[in-house]
Amino acid sequence: MIVGLGIDLFDSSRVERELARGDWPREDGIFTQGEIAHCNSTARPARSYAACFAAKEATLKALDLRADDLGFFGEVEVEPVACGYRLTLHGRPKARAGQLGVRQAKLSIARHGRLIGAVVILED
Repeated sequence: MIVGLGIDLFDSSRVERELARGDWPREDGIFTQGEIAHCNSTARPARSYAACFAAKEATLKALDLRADDLGFFGEVEVEPVACGYRLTLHGRPKARAGQLGVRQAKLSIARHGRLIGAVVILED
């Protein structure tokens, strides 16, 4: 049964501008070291960072958590795998998932031009 659903849409052009100016804070706790390494290794890092951020936002929405501080984002880890992406929850999001009885988290990321969409489904 679905116990949580979250969706987010993010415009990667904002990230492109901030990366070009050197303003995108990659090591401010939003992204894990693995995410930073992955995003920087892609042909279009801005799109990868936007996809990762959208996935984190969608996950927090599915858990009904408000990101009162940036630390919440670092506690949601997005990992590329052969069949797409895997979510790993740490800290407060992991505790909230336990309260909801989450046993499986599914993530889908779609890209269309500069728009990046992420959908997260949490199941018990």
